[in-house]
Amino acid sequence: MAGVARVAGLLAGFATLAIVLLITYDVAMRYFFNEPQIFVDEVASFLEVLVVFGGAAYTFRAGGHVRVDLLTGRLPAGVRAWMRALTLALGLVFLSIVIWVTTQSAVTAWRYGRVSTVMLYPLWMPMGIIPAGLALLALTMLVSLGRQVKLLAGPRAGRDEVGADEHA
Repeated sequence: MAGVARVAGLLAGFATLAIVLLITYDVAMRYFFNEPQIFVDEVASFLEVLVVFGGAAYTFRAGGHVRVDLLTGRLPAGVRAWMRALTLALGLVFLSIVIWVTTQSAVTAWRYGRVSTVMLYPLWMPMGIIPAGLALLALTMLVSLGRQVKLLAGPRAGRDEVGADEHA
């Protein structure tokens, strides 16, 4: 699991680099040669999907997600542990719904043979990255929920939020 999340995060990083290079190329061609590169907008948008959904699981594992500690920071450790378990469970329910809907959209695009406007690549490929990335995030969250429940089942003194993975 950790290796897959790491590889997906690495691909998201390379996609970010590719976006920068493509946009730089487009701007240079437009400015110096008055030849805008129409494909760059489409490819950059496709790569942005990879950046967001491919890097989500790694970001979660590394603890890079946004947290709001204004209220929870003052709560007892046991309460924070239960809140963490509850929010992970609710997040998994939400992700399940979104994964189902986006999978249906990708399958529909595949069935009807929908293609992109400029480069005519099949749209089910970038659309499939969304549920795949979210499924990887859900699996990562499920592992974290398992760790949290295991901690909650242990001694009362050791109950607190499970932190980010140390080997992310």
